[in-house]
Amino acid sequence: MKQILIILTSVFLTAFTLPPRSAPEYKTFYFWNENQKLKWSDFQGKSYPNAPEMAMTASSVEYSYSATGSKFKYEVLCKFFPKLSWKQDVELNDYMLQHEQTHFDITELYARLMRKRLSEEIKVSKDISKISTIGKEITIQWKQEQNTYDSETEHSIDTEKQVEWNANVQERLLALKAFASK
Repeated sequence: MKQILIILTSVFLTAFTLPPRSAPEYKTFYFWNENQKLKWSDFQGKSYPNAPEMAMTASSVEYSYSATGSKFKYEVLCKFFPKLSWKQDVELNDYMLQHEQTHFDITELYARLMRKRLSEEIKVSKDISKISTIGKEITIQWKQEQNTYDSETEHSIDTEKQVEWNANVQERLLALKAFASK
């Protein structure tokens, strides 16, 4: 049996470096759940002094797969890392929290897109060679969307754009409900 774990991690703050994947901050995580939204108490990491953002969501799409003979299995997970996610020591509100929730929702959206692509394109173990390409494409699109989201909403300052993004992401999640995290 061949088993491989690939981790796609995106943190939405490019000015600062993350600890290596072996760091203890990665051991605590929450899976995305449509019935459990983020709370400010989930943001337990140390904020960066002078960061322009009021908060930062650390999340990932992680997938693993195995093949035995011609049989193929995969798992795609959407995670939130509270010890890597942080908030500034200022007054924060529900509107700002929704901006961060949408970052996590975008991560779930790309986990669903990954599951969809794998279910459509990987049928038997000989198709495994496509997984790396699919993973890279999903990662690039995901990071681009996260950056576009922050740019267009001006990190939630543009309230009209924020409302548009919230609705758009929810519509797309609903359209991919068959591929939701379980």
